[in-house]
Amino acid sequence: MKEYLVEELTSKAYNALDIPRNKSRITKYAQTRAAIAVALNKHFSHRPIASALGVDRSTVSYYRSKHDINLKHWGDYDRIYNIAEDVVDEKIYSAIKLENIKIVTKEIERLEVKLKYLRIKKKDLEDTNPSSLIF
Repeated sequence: MKEYLVEELTSKAYNALDIPRNKSRITKYAQTRAAIAVALNKHFSHRPIASALGVDRSTVSYYRSKHDINLKHWGDYDRIYNIAEDVVDEKIYSAIKLENIKIVTKEIERLEVKLKYLRIKKKDLEDTNPSSLIF
């Protein structure tokens, strides 16, 4: 599941940036790979990211280690990273939100069953005439 999601997010990021996947060392391709890797690394480990980008996991680690410097000094990298980060975060947060909705829905269903039981119990108690009981 994790690998599929990383691959999906990688494709979405490339599409959002309107840059084709390319293993070239030309700057725009190298910046894109690095930016996507770092954006994904906030949520995933190096191995699935490396697989999706077609690089070694140590390359993902290298991208992460150079990220702050790249933001300041590597041309268009900051713009590319911001777009990649937005794509990744939007999908991750919507997936988390969807999962939380499922959890809350199950909890509501459980509480509704309990409420139904308590209402029946309350009615049974109300139907019992306490004045007729002898202590």
